[in-house]
Amino acid sequence: MAGAIPRCSVRHLQRLFGSCSISAPVRSVRTSSCNRAEEIVIPNRIPRSSTDILEALASTVGRDSSGPHYKYSDDPYLTPASNVAKRSFSLSKESGRKAARWIRDKHSDLFTHRPEDPFIEAFYPKISFTDESDVSEDTLRELMQKCMVSDAIQVYQICKTKGVELSDSVRQELLEFLGYYNCEDALDEDWVEERWYRQGIMSRDRIRNTWKDHGLAEELFKSLSHQGSPAYCALIRGMTRYYQVDRAWQMYQETLEKGIPLDTETYNSLIRVASLMREGSDLRWKLVKEILTAMSEAGVRPNLGTLNSTLESLSQIASWRQTKNLSLQVMAEFNRLGIQASLASYYFLLIIHCRERGPISHILIDIMNHIADKEFSIQDPKDTFFFVTAMDVCRNHLHSKELAKRVDDLLHTGNNYMLIGDSYKESIYYRHYFALSCSTDTVDQFMELYNELVPHIYTPEPGVMEELLKALKVHEALEYLPQLWSDMIVFDHTSREKLLMSVLSAMTCHQPSEDNTKLTEQLATIAWDLWTRVQRMEEDRRNKITWSGPMIGDLLTTLVRCGEYSKGVEVMQKISADPHIVLGSATVDSLQTLLDAAIGNDEADTGVMVVVYAVDAGHQEAADMAKKLGSSLTLNAEHRAKLTSVLGIDIIADLKEKEISES
Repeated sequence: MAGAIPRCSVRHLQRLFGSCSISAPVRSVRTSSCNRAEEIVIPNRIPRSSTDILEALASTVGRDSSGPHYKYSDDPYLTPASNVAKRSFSLSKESGRKAARWIRDKHSDLFTHRPEDPFIEAFYPKISFTDESDVSEDTLRELMQKCMVSDAIQVYQICKTKGVELSDSVRQELLEFLGYYNCEDALDEDWVEERWYRQGIMSRDRIRNTWKDHGLAEELFKSLSHQGSPAYCALIRGMTRYYQVDRAWQMYQETLEKGIPLDTETYNSLIRVASLMREGSDLRWKLVKEILTAMSEAGVRPNLGTLNSTLESLSQIASWRQTKNLSLQVMAEFNRLGIQASLASYYFLLIIHCRERGPISHILIDIMNHIADKEFSIQDPKDTFFFVTAMDVCRNHLHSKELAKRVDDLLHTGNNYMLIGDSYKESIYYRHYFALSCSTDTVDQFMELYNELVPHIYTPEPGVMEELLKALKVHEALEYLPQLWSDMIVFDHTSREKLLMSVLSAMTCHQPSEDNTKLTEQLATIAWDLWTRVQRMEEDRRNKITWSGPMIGDLLTTLVRCGEYSKGVEVMQKISADPHIVLGSATVDSLQTLLDAAIGNDEADTGVMVVVYAVDAGHQEAADMAKKLGSSLTLNAEHRAKLTSVLGIDIIADLKEKEISES
């Protein structure tokens, strides 16, 4: 029946939801085969969220790698393929939504009709506040719940101006709110694409002090009637979050002197920046231990944040010889306390143990043995760094394709792909995966991976494409070159000089035969297309490509071998007339190939042009080429005059003597 749900999907839904969730009385059903009554017991209703059914249906369908992301137009002529096009397409759509919101907020008087029920607040302009606005504590709380930092600050100033009394509880909430955001508006959660394309820093956050000294957060702290533990905790966490470590440490010392207790998150924030407060690895670790000891003496129980903060501090002194043992001891101690590690914990272990210039460590194998086939949820902001770092270790540290495959399988387990991070991390992840596969798999195996992921999931960067072109040349798998050239055009890679050089170099390995006539024609088309594209780029100074001697030589060789002799002559005429377009000169092998073709086609004009170019280029083989030309073709007076002007009378005399003896 059309539109019916597959039986396997029904069973999957039944496993997810169990029995029917509708409460009903127990009924007796009498079957036709027997006279006994069979009771059907329907269990009590199981609470479900509003999206559980959609999630269950989505879990029965995998990602279609052959189709574009849902945010793009499902049209092969409109779907973006290059990284630049994907970014432009996504951000332009989001820019349109921003423009619509700006118009809505700028002309709020035009959006007064409210027919829907219930009222959808997100569809209407936000409330603007002025000095005459009627505000209260509830207004301030509502703005904090919506994460509207600038409006909350404005309302607080209005309350202060109008003399509206604010309780210490509201001031404390506002202090925590401003300490977290540093008195600045965060990127709106509606701008998903902008968040996705914000390029993060792979190794660690940029460490610099961005805390607003003597700002509203500190003013609120001073205005509290009782500066107790919550106030100190909020301010210390805010300062450490934005790396105002000196003043945070100063306030921590105040709490010790006054006997003010701190909570777990405040201790965690101090541990995270402890390495910035001391010089020397041993002193830094000593300070971390002091904070942990103070935490234990205060009876504050550690949590996952404590583990990750400690490991992060150790990762900042990874070159210290004791760091590796200490990191394992820390993991064992927290495991004894019943605190399970997150992906961020394993990320820090990889940073500590798998250093670029350090000894080989196989800790990733142990990690994968422990977490294989598990599904994770984000528990720490640094959880999104694990997969990209693990793939980097697989490629550059262990050179293991099998381990990389295990990491990739874990990434695609359940909803783990949500932990890939942002666009930058995703691109780096696949760059490592592709480069490793290219160097370890056969070309056919790698192209299977290539066809699965490119271009809708991943667009190879120029560096990855260059490695692939080199692999095609080494393995002489030129049958894939037409596909890659088509992709290079779509990916806007045809302005990359190194890639063009790799394409030309690979095509010179082709040996035409009756069995590969189609490939020969395709390679000839690629070579000529490459030449014409570079010629058009001469008018664009930004993307101008300078021909090198090896490149122009490979082009001539390919055109001649692939049966496009006339086009090779056209290229030769161009570089002979304008030698400045080539950096250096065409290789002697390519000139000899073109010369042989000219002799075979009985074209003395082309042969003389090649010899003259060889002489001007300073090739020592020019004299032999002239002798070969003279012995193979009959040269007229004009040809001899040209050769005489560039080679001298001796060579021409030898040619004349040979012609006389033959006659």
